Amino acid sequence: MMPAEQRQLTRAEQREQGAEGGLAPVVLALALSAVLGTVLGWLLLSRDAGEQRSAAPPQERAERDSAPPSSTNQQRQQLLSRLRALQVDRSWFLKLVDSSLLQRHPDRLGRLPSEAPEDLALRQIWDDLAQDWLSRVERLPPSLRARLGSLGDGDWRGSSRRLTDQGIHPLVLERLVGADARDLLPGEPQGAAPAEPFRQLWIAAAMRTLDDLRVATVEARPGEVVNRSLLIPAKGAQLLAVSVPQQHSLVLGINGTPLMQMTLFRPDGTLLDKRGPLRVISLEPGVGSPLQLLVTNDGVASALITLSCRADSTPPNDV
Repeated sequence: MMPAEQRQLTRAEQREQGAEGGLAPVVLALALSAVLGTVLGWLLLSRDAGEQRSAAPPQERAERDSAPPSSTNQQRQQLLSRLRALQVDRSWFLKLVDSSLLQRHPDRLGRLPSEAPEDLALRQIWDDLAQDWLSRVERLPPSLRARLGSLGDGDWRGSSRRLTDQGIHPLVLERLVGADARDLLPGEPQGAAPAEPFRQLWIAAAMRTLDDLRVATVEARPGEVVNRSLLIPAKGAQLLAVSVPQQHSLVLGINGTPLMQMTLFRPDGTLLDKRGPLRVISLEPGVGSPLQLLVTNDGVASALITLSCRADSTPPNDV
């Protein structure tokens, strides 16, 4: 027979072995629970991400689903971020770039570049145009930038009526706005507003130009030379109303920089002397009054002009 101590030790070992055998199922169950929890977690996260995408605001979904044709996603996101920071309507801006591209490439017949490899060059042109238009939009004050896409004729007609009450013809005002819109709309100054979406920038230029515009008046006097000096801002314009006595001819001379241009209009807004360098103009009696003189400064710095005029009851001579 075995001693009592040996029998007790044997019973203790048996209890330990029994406990170890009971832990194995517990450990296995915990491991299985961890694996199942991980799988279920991934499934739930995937479902939540899908629901969040579906619940995104319509504007964000439009940006994601109708993003501009860009050569890289990074350029695309940078463009959208800048538009958001500038508070510029993204739908209007993308139409602006699309229209500009299609104007350059009428052979596309209204087809925008796709993501296909053969359209890579066109997508790069689109990106370059977007950056150019964005730099132009940035020149507007924030209050006007935020309204691009929703501007209408009524937004600038109020200032126009104030100036027409001073004797300035609406056609002349349109020429003035076209001259001032050169930093927003590329190309030669236009008279009437262009079609949408470019029209939004023209209206913004009209509001910027006409709201604070003051008309300089000059009165030609018989037999006396009248001189006037005016400062014209860089890339800006000045409008002058020149009064002429009835039955008198007029000699009008403008001096300034080679980067300045002048255009002369009759009182009814029709063109009297076409746009060209500053010069001396001699006019016969009966041209009407007041004449409207538009002087533009294409330079990058403000510059002075000097105007000299004289009314004569005899055929005109040089000032």
